[in-house]
Amino acid sequence: MKSLFEENITILTPNRRLAATLLKQFQHDQIKQHKTCWKSLDILPLQSWLQRLWHEYSIKTMAATPLLLTTYQEIILWEEILQKFQENNYLMQLSATAALAQSAWQLLKLWQVNINDSILRLTEDGQLFQQWALQFKKIGKKNNWLDTASLPDALHEPLLAQSIELPKKIMLIGFTELSPQHQHLFNLCQEAGSEIIQQNELKKPACSINKIGLPDKNAEIYNMARWAKTLYDTYDKKTPYLIGCVVPELETLRDSIWRIFAETFTENNTITRDPALLPFNISAGKNLIAFPIIHTALQLLKLYEENIPIETISHLLRSPFLGKAEQEQLSRAYFDSQLRTANLTTISLNKLLLPNKLYNLEATCQALARQLKNYFQYINHLPTTLHFSAWSKKIIDLLTLLGWPGERSLNSEEYQVTQRWLDLFTEFNALEHILAPQTFSRALYYLTQLSMQTVFQPQTPEAPIQIVGVLEAIGLPFEHTWIMGFDDANWPAAPKPHPLIPTRLQKKLQMPHATTERELNYCEKLTNQLMHCAKNIIFSYPKNNNEDIELRPSYLLNSIHEISLSDIQCDSSLTIAQKIYCKNILEDFVDDIAPSITDKEEIRGGAYIFKQQAACPFKAFAELRLHARQLDTPTLGLRAIDRGNIMHKALEFMWQVIKDSTTLAQLSTTELIAIAQKSAAEAMQSILHNNTQQRYLSLELKRLEKLLLEWLDIEKKRPKFKVALQEHEINTTISNIPITLRIDRIDEINEEHYLIIDYKTGKNNPIKNWFGDRPDEPQLPLYCITSDHKTIGIAFAELHPDNMSLSGVSKKNIGIQSIKTLAEISHAKITLWDQQLQEWRTILENLGHDFQRGIAKVDPKDRNQTCTHCKLHTFCRIHEQI
Repeated sequence: MKSLFEENITILTPNRRLAATLLKQFQHDQIKQHKTCWKSLDILPLQSWLQRLWHEYSIKTMAATPLLLTTYQEIILWEEILQKFQENNYLMQLSATAALAQSAWQLLKLWQVNINDSILRLTEDGQLFQQWALQFKKIGKKNNWLDTASLPDALHEPLLAQSIELPKKIMLIGFTELSPQHQHLFNLCQEAGSEIIQQNELKKPACSINKIGLPDKNAEIYNMARWAKTLYDTYDKKTPYLIGCVVPELETLRDSIWRIFAETFTENNTITRDPALLPFNISAGKNLIAFPIIHTALQLLKLYEENIPIETISHLLRSPFLGKAEQEQLSRAYFDSQLRTANLTTISLNKLLLPNKLYNLEATCQALARQLKNYFQYINHLPTTLHFSAWSKKIIDLLTLLGWPGERSLNSEEYQVTQRWLDLFTEFNALEHILAPQTFSRALYYLTQLSMQTVFQPQTPEAPIQIVGVLEAIGLPFEHTWIMGFDDANWPAAPKPHPLIPTRLQKKLQMPHATTERELNYCEKLTNQLMHCAKNIIFSYPKNNNEDIELRPSYLLNSIHEISLSDIQCDSSLTIAQKIYCKNILEDFVDDIAPSITDKEEIRGGAYIFKQQAACPFKAFAELRLHARQLDTPTLGLRAIDRGNIMHKALEFMWQVIKDSTTLAQLSTTELIAIAQKSAAEAMQSILHNNTQQRYLSLELKRLEKLLLEWLDIEKKRPKFKVALQEHEINTTISNIPITLRIDRIDEINEEHYLIIDYKTGKNNPIKNWFGDRPDEPQLPLYCITSDHKTIGIAFAELHPDNMSLSGVSKKNIGIQSIKTLAEISHAKITLWDQQLQEWRTILENLGHDFQRGIAKVDPKDRNQTCTHCKLHTFCRIHEQI
């Protein structure tokens, strides 16, 4: 190899990574020989070389050569063709099918299949694809365009005419196999005078090869990372030294690998993980749109849409890539919570800018409001259609108005991603060569698709540990290599013939993934090359998959000696979680008493204070004194709390009209229906402030009317009563805590005796929830002991479609079967009403006293029940208790 590097040759590789690695190795060899300057080595990927030849030929020739299309331009052409067929009632996902058609076209070109061949018409899908492909070929010829897959064929004529200058030698490194198309091209190069040298393996003088089975894929990644760290810690950092970690499903496992390797290599397992400081590099890039800074830019550009998902607005409010984000961080977070409370699922920019009872953007976030107004004015004056190059300028202007990419300094990755995206506009502008002027929304569609299809890997300092896919590993000069995922289910993989090309044709030509024999033969070649990719090699396989199915090592590894984990030197450093778990000495610090409530501290919550203190003291402290709560999640239609409020209001309006049981009995069915309809409509009108669809509201209104009428049937069966008060407010003090209570309804039943009623729109409201030292539902007992009326009973009025009932407890029999006396209730330990009132007073005062003193112990009454409906787990850390 060293002698060849000195000669005048061109070296071709199947990918950029191998070309870059070999170039660095060559440069190191020159430095090692104490050279201060040397002739540059001509080494590049095969596809780049083909494009260079075409570019040189285009400059040299006097005739107008076809325009070489980019990959994305080809995708757009396929989409345009498919769109026309879509009009003929073919059902397909346009973008996905276009990519599939492009790959089928490339495969046929690589295997030199004539697109007019009748064998393509053996299947319905093949016949359809042939029609698309012929149209694609026709459009290309008409417009003098050349697609990438046809580029090697287009070079035939210039090669035969010797119109292209070729190097004396062409060396191929890292190619497992050559397609018929490329083989034919290199034969022509040989006929033109170039010597073709195919070097498939970079062999090492000695190889130690072993295999190891590990519990699952995660265990493979963890142990591979620790193995790599051990080698990294022991080698001489001044010497070029590559440690290879080969992952067959690298794109799928990329995020898991990054997390585990970063955790393993971060010194002292601290949380800060600057990619530039880590000694490993993952070859698999991500789509540009997957980077937050680009995702945010595209979301900002789409703010003109009429129905913007509230999730998009929420994301932008919390994004650092919007102008003045640092300055308005807290106010934007607060505005986000206001929008969530309003239960909006979509909103337009115009409505967002208008003041509302529940939110006011201009009052909360002045800088953001100003930016959005500028955007709104600019967007409303855009032309209907423009060329892509003109849209590029408009798009940059819009992002500038919105302050993208933010005021804070970008880190290395964000800067590189931003520059790559700005470079993308060159390819975006090139679309005007194949498409007519477009509308703004259509231009954004193409920009979004281009961002989705462009894979980018930010550059990092040269790393000694390379995490690569199987094909990328071929030819890389590793010293040590760990190759994971070699189980019998995935290596060799099951055949996956291309769906648009008849299987018979694929089998006949032995196309990739066509048959089991083809896959086996290909994997045998790859495995053989991998067995020579380093001096020391470890193959690993998972013993179980995600579905808990037992796996065995690939039979291609049968001849390799199997070892255990104890035979491998692996870094023994523990993660933060492991260090905490394994720590023998734990520091005990119990702090479950908060400062007592002072006169200056304003506490709100009413009966909710006692309910939460009974459920869990910490929950009461966190929610009512620290105001810690989960942000609302907007939902389609009405939330449960909205339905409850509307029902309460409708019942209030209804009883304002009916007033008592005598009137109820006298009213006709028609009159009751009219009252129910009017009450429901007025309640809906008074409560709703959002943009819920009218069709949905009309259905909800009918549901509410039905429930009201069904409830009146329940009320008709009661003995004589009069609705004395509704939504009655009481201001009182319990355990030095001033509270305001609101009683849903108080009925006068006889001789100035009163029944307190609490409306419930949910199911399962047993009266046992009123009893015990920590009552689940202390509202009614609380109302009962604080009311200035002569109360002899309390009841739940449950209004649910599945259950309509009035259940409760009373001092004596009041003629309602579902309202029991204390003696009839098994959960009541006391049978006398006055004693029960005193018991409730004592219990509630104790709860109030604990809350007032700051008792905040993590002590859920019923862990399964209380914690299931609590959203403060990460605050109290109950699941981390030892």
